[in-house]
Amino acid sequence: MTEQWRTAVYDGEIYEELYKVSNLGKILSLDYRRTGRAELMTPFESTGGYLKVELSKNGKTKKCYVHRLVSEAFLDNPENLPEVNHKDEDKTNN
Repeated sequence: MTEQWRTAVYDGEIYEELYKVSNLGKILSLDYRRTGRAELMTPFESTGGYLKVELSKNGKTKKCYVHRLVSEAFLDNPENLPEVNHKDEDKTNN
């Protein structure tokens, strides 16, 4: 599978020029820790077993599920369904 990158979107919030998400479940910070360089983020595991990253915009930080970032960037949701499941039930397979 060829890796593709798109702008990160979470709960309708667009993180243009801040973060990118790949179809393989990677999250790229375009200004990692305000250093001006791009770097892959290291997700942490939530108490429910899902992987999360912290995204910041306009001084506000939000903990975001990686699988939701991937789904909002790459899956159509014409019925506006509120959640997405992992197709293989593996919470860490984003």
